[in-house]
Amino acid sequence: MNHSKSGKERRQYQRISFVAEVLVSYGTNQWRCGLEDISLKGLLIQAPESGEAQQKEPYQIDLVLGEGVTISMQARISHTRENHWGLQWENIGLDGLIHLRRLLELNMDDPAEMHRELAELG
Repeated sequence: MNHSKSGKERRQYQRISFVAEVLVSYGTNQWRCGLEDISLKGLLIQAPESGEAQQKEPYQIDLVLGEGVTISMQARISHTRENHWGLQWENIGLDGLIHLRRLLELNMDDPAEMHRELAELG
């Protein structure tokens, strides 16, 4: 087993740090969380103080970008660590995907990287 590669080197989709409010809903519960980073496949959020991670269940996620723009999607928790939840997109609408793509393009060091990642999505 090769242990020389870092998690970032193995990661298929580049993550960018971005500050935004995330509304997380599960059943009748809703929490306001902070966004740590985001990619084409998911996001890392600050875990809600009163929420217990349900890793097999879908969560409703609303990423509030401001100026009336919100990216809404369903996601599942892929991992938890310390006080963070990693979520992977399950379902995101076309409008949300367009906003997500634009957000990532504006914040990536190399916009050509976005085209490579989109091609990998298929």
